[in-house]
Amino acid sequence: MGASMRIEGYISKRNIKRWLENYESLAAGDRPYDAIPGSSGPKNTDGVVSGGRLNKIMLDDALEQLRKEMSFSYYCVRFTYIRPILQKEALRKLNVRRPVFVRGLEQGEEFIYRAINGGAAEEKESLQAAPGYKRLAELITR
Repeated sequence: MGASMRIEGYISKRNIKRWLENYESLAAGDRPYDAIPGSSGPKNTDGVVSGGRLNKIMLDDALEQLRKEMSFSYYCVRFTYIRPILQKEALRKLNVRRPVFVRGLEQGEEFIYRAINGGAAEEKESLQAAPGYKRLAELITR
């Protein structure tokens, strides 16, 4: 019997990666074709009518932080998701080899995940690191 804990305000890495992969749809206000139901929709207190719009606002804010704090990783993310170009062209523009580019992209994705989730990411990681967290989750969810 597996139990999963839901942390209010937490958005998984998988969903954030989907946002990035479907950035053009978010920018246009469309719902991505592979969208799955999630808990990232607007709440009454958000003042935003469309769930996709709220996701775009959060993603753009995280991208702006990334641009300011880790510009190389920002360009790796940008060339992969935001304004996609062939990876070969991105490597040439950035004057790096593929492993460096991939590392920058992974760091950028991790930064965006942490920027969007704030304290919820640390809370999720500390729960997962705690011994017996699965058993505790089972007891709580019963």
